[in-house]
Amino acid sequence: MCGICGVYDYDNAIDHELFERMVDVVAYRGPDDRGTFYGEGIALGHRRLAIIDLSDEGHQPFRYRNRYHLVYNGEIYNYVELREQLQKKGYVFATKTDTEVLAAMYDCYGENCVKQMNGMWAFAVFDEQKKILFCSRDRFGIKPFYYYQEEKKLIFASEIKQIVLMAQKDMYVNRQRLLDFLIMGDLDHTEETMFRDIRQLRGGYNLIVDMQNGVCIRKKYYDLGETVFGKQSYKAACREFHKLFEKSVKLRLRADVPIGYCLSGGLDSSAIVCMADTILKSGGKEIKQHTISACCDDKEYDEQEYIDEVVRHTRVDAHKIFPKEEELFAHLDEIIWHMDEPFGSTSMFAQWNVFRCAGEQGLTVMLDGQGADEQLAGYTDFYSVALAHFLRHFRLLTFARELHAYCKSRRVSEKYVSAFDVIANAVVSAFVPDGLKKYVRRKLKYGCKDLPFPEKMIEETLQRRKRYDVGNPRQYSLDRMQCSMAALLHYEDRNSMAFSIESRVPFLDYRLAECIYSMPISYKVRNGMTKAVMRDGLTGILPDKIRHRVSKLGFVTPEDKWINNNFEKYRAEVLQACEQLKPVVNQKRVMEWFDKNAHGIKRGDYLAWRLICAGHWIQIYKVKFE
Repeated sequence: MCGICGVYDYDNAIDHELFERMVDVVAYRGPDDRGTFYGEGIALGHRRLAIIDLSDEGHQPFRYRNRYHLVYNGEIYNYVELREQLQKKGYVFATKTDTEVLAAMYDCYGENCVKQMNGMWAFAVFDEQKKILFCSRDRFGIKPFYYYQEEKKLIFASEIKQIVLMAQKDMYVNRQRLLDFLIMGDLDHTEETMFRDIRQLRGGYNLIVDMQNGVCIRKKYYDLGETVFGKQSYKAACREFHKLFEKSVKLRLRADVPIGYCLSGGLDSSAIVCMADTILKSGGKEIKQHTISACCDDKEYDEQEYIDEVVRHTRVDAHKIFPKEEELFAHLDEIIWHMDEPFGSTSMFAQWNVFRCAGEQGLTVMLDGQGADEQLAGYTDFYSVALAHFLRHFRLLTFARELHAYCKSRRVSEKYVSAFDVIANAVVSAFVPDGLKKYVRRKLKYGCKDLPFPEKMIEETLQRRKRYDVGNPRQYSLDRMQCSMAALLHYEDRNSMAFSIESRVPFLDYRLAECIYSMPISYKVRNGMTKAVMRDGLTGILPDKIRHRVSKLGFVTPEDKWINNNFEKYRAEVLQACEQLKPVVNQKRVMEWFDKNAHGIKRGDYLAWRLICAGHWIQIYKVKFE
C-alpha cells in the first residue's frame, strides 16, 4: 500500500518543486520510502509502505529493463505464482517484490496483464520506447485513482488533495454530486467526484495516454456482470464458497509485516478472523493474532457479546476501543481532510478509531469484511429483492415461507426498518409495469420523505440516481457493488492509510466474487436469513452463535442519541453548515426541519450529519460554488 502520483504535460515544463510537494502531501500513505522520476513531459512520484520484501529493492518509481518506469499502490497477492509463470517464459528476477513481477507482467502481456492478477491496485507504467503511459485500477476499485484532465495534460494521484495542490487552480463544487450526497447519501456512485473537474478511474478500467499525440482513452477490462451463471446444488455451492473463501484469506495473509483484523462481531469480520485462525493453526503457525473492535457503552449499539464469542473461539489478542462523542469534533476536520470528501455518518469515526488503535499496536496490515453485504444479500433491502423474485416467477409457496420467516426474524434484527416498506417494494417491483415504476417511486420518494429540500430538487436527484432493479437479484447486487460499496471502500482506504496501514478485503477476491454472483438469490436469502451460503458453508469454522445471529450493527455509533442529547451543539453545527451550503440549501427550511426533529432523530437518519460534514468540507478545501 502506497501513495502514487504523476503528471503528463505535452506542451509545458513540469514544476519540479511543486511536484515534490505533491508527492509528500500524502507521506502517511508511504512513510518507509519516497522517490520521483522526471522525463520529457512526464513526472512520476511514489511514497512507499513496505509490506512485501522490506529491502530497498522495492524502491519506486521502479525502473525495469531500462525501458519502463512503474509507480504502484496495492498488492498482487498471487505474485508468487505469476513469478513462477514468468520464469518459465525466461524472465529472471532480481528482487522478491511483487512490484518487479508487475513490471514483468506488463512487459510480457501488455495491457492484458491485469486480467491475470489477483489483488488490489492502482498503478501507472511509463514506457519510454513507445511513449505510452498505461494506468490501471483493480477490478472493484479497492485502491483509489483520481485524475484531472485538460487538453494534452493529465494529473493523476491516489488522493484528490494531491491534484488540488498540483493543479494550482480554484476548485469548484460539483453541484449534482453534492446534492446526491445531501439528499440520498450517495458517494462515489459515478466517475465524478464532488470536485467539478476531478474524476476517478472506475474499478475494472484502464487509462492509456499516447504521449506522442496527447490522446487519452479509457478501456474497460473487467465486468462482473459477464460471469456465467452457475447451476450447482445448494450443498455444492456451500462447499465452493468455503473453498474459495479459504483460498482468498490464505492469499491475503502473505506479508512480511504484522497482520491484524477488524472485528465487529458480525458475520463477515468474524468469518475472516476464524478462517485465518484455522489456516494458521493447520499450517502449524502459532502466531498470536490481534483483533481491533469498536464497542459502545450503550448496549443497543454494542456487539461485545459476539466479539467475545469469536475471541473465545480463536484465542486472539483482542483490543477494544470506545469512540467518544466528545472526541468527534476534535478530529472531524482531520478526518474530512484525509477523506477528501464529506462522509455519510459517524460510523466512519468508529472505523477511524479502529485503525488508529491498530497503528498503536504496530499492525501494518489489517483484514476487513467489506464487500460481503453487497454480494451475499446482507442488507435488509435484499429481502425485497428475494420476495420480488419469488413473486415474479410465481414461486408462491417459497414467497409465503420466506415472508413468514422474515417477519419472524425482524422482531429481533430489523427493528428500525419498516417491514411494510420491504414488502411494498417487492410487490411494486414484481407487478407494477416498468413504464409506471419511475412514477410510483418518484411519488413514494424512497428514502426522501419529509426532507427539507424542494420537491423539484428531490425529483431531479432521484432521476439522476441510478435506480437499482429490485426485481433482478443479480443486477441489484452488481449495482450495489458498483455504487454503495464504492463509498465504503473509499472510507476504508482513507481511514487505514491515515495511520499507514494496508487494509485487505478477502470478500473481493474476484474468483470468490464471480462464484457468489453466479448463485441464485435463494442461496443467499434462505429461511429468513441473509448470507445463507456463507453461514452454511462455514459450519465448523464460525461459532454457531455467530452463524445463527440475525441482528446486524457493524462499526456503528449512537449517532441519533449524540444528536438528540446535544441539541444546541448540533443545531449550531447545522446552522453553520447552511451558511457554507447557501447555493444549494435553504437555511430557513433546514432549520425548521431540524428543530422539528431534533429530539426525535432516529437511527439511520443521517441528513443532519451529512449537512454538518459537507459544511466542514467546503471550509477545509475552500471549494467554491459557481
